[in-house]
Amino acid sequence: MGVHRPFSDWAYARFGEHVDEVRQAVAEALVEAMNDAQDAQRSSRSDKQYAYGATLMARRYETIAARLGNRSDVQFVRPYGSPHELTIVDGNLLFPFRYSKDGRTPISEARVGDRRVSGLIRELFRRFSPEPTYEQEALALFAEDETDLAPLRPALEQLPDSTHLVLIAYAGNAQAGLFNVYWGEAELIDEFGRIRWTHHEPIPLLIPVPHSGRHLAVVDADAAAGVAGAGDGGRMPTVAMTSRPAVAPGGFPLGEEPASMDAGQAREIPAVGGDERR
Repeated sequence: MGVHRPFSDWAYARFGEHVDEVRQAVAEALVEAMNDAQDAQRSSRSDKQYAYGATLMARRYETIAARLGNRSDVQFVRPYGSPHELTIVDGNLLFPFRYSKDGRTPISEARVGDRRVSGLIRELFRRFSPEPTYEQEALALFAEDETDLAPLRPALEQLPDSTHLVLIAYAGNAQAGLFNVYWGEAELIDEFGRIRWTHHEPIPLLIPVPHSGRHLAVVDADAAAGVAGAGDGGRMPTVAMTSRPAVAPGGFPLGEEPASMDAGQAREIPAVGGDERR
């Protein structure tokens, strides 16, 4: 019998013995960012979601940076034109984005943003994502005017070629909060942000259990124990992470998870990710 490992081979390869710490920090960061965005929306007393969208767009980067920033293996990079610092943990550039506003959209249908991708996103994928499966597809996608991309490159060129782009894809909205979160690696396959996962797996969302000092993970145990690789629909249960819940329905105590799965603006760049207001 093999040795039990509570995380996937991919997760261990990327984050080593610190994978639990990094994964929990990412989950807590996104919950915090969503809470802040929902609070901003309520305070605005508006039926327009400008406050929610602007807050979440900024806080999803800021909370990840804050929760991981005291580690010795963390660095930050802010490419020209980007309003946000990107966090790099042990050579893994963490890139959060919303892939759905509901809990029903399969992760296999994820898109990086709601519009045509920016030059910055293309450059991140060109440099740090897995080798493209289809060379002609990649050549067409990354054919870009060198003068447009030149300002982006000095900051990114400081990062080693061995850097990996780790995508953090979440589903949620202003009313229900977070539904689910995945992380993994993928190829960018077209200018509208469609991706082809080479690996993806769910990240449990953790919330405190009142007066217990423990946490519950909002994730379906059967889904977490399964394999979540390329081409897997990988649906998570549609249990929303609302901003101030008492106890999550279902789930299991933190530390008792089943075995894991073997997934700026320089004129044309409105933000690193997509528009959260829609």
